[in-house]
Amino acid sequence: MLTFISGGARSGKSSFAEAYALQLFNKGMKTSKKAKLLYIATAERTDPEMEKRIERHIKERESVWHTLEAPLDITNALLNVNEHDVIVLDCLTVWINNIMYKTNADIMLILKEVSKCIHLSKQQQLQLIIVSNDVNEGIPSDNLFVNQYIYNLEKVHQLITSNAESVYQVVAGNPIQWKG
Repeated sequence: MLTFISGGARSGKSSFAEAYALQLFNKGMKTSKKAKLLYIATAERTDPEMEKRIERHIKERESVWHTLEAPLDITNALLNVNEHDVIVLDCLTVWINNIMYKTNADIMLILKEVSKCIHLSKQQQLQLIIVSNDVNEGIPSDNLFVNQYIYNLEKVHQLITSNAESVYQVVAGNPIQWKG
């Protein structure tokens, strides 16, 4: 099952995604004792401040969570999980940024990578929860790269939501269900 959760910065979307995943995991443990609760982190350990932030987030999650750091290769990370695992991918916004900056990928390549992830999650019967930021609701930018990034991210959002069974938007800590 594919679930998409979006929201503004510090809206509570990650907390909601983690609680939702834990609920799915606890339900799934009744049918598969081998299932794991995984957190795929797309942020990179770029400096001491980011290192501290990542470590704080890992410590805040319950010990039942397993963290995989995958700033670029989400497809490979999904190939290494087990059927029925519950996975939170946090966050799509950072992953798309990493792909655009580090590989100069265009929208077609980005959509191809995201499509592979969607296909793998369905093929492996994963509970994949993708978290992303709503960046299209702010002040319009006159920066060409920023506009291209927003355009690409929104195209990816459209691809994911068209394939997702559930879609939520979190506003001020309150999840609003748009699909499912």
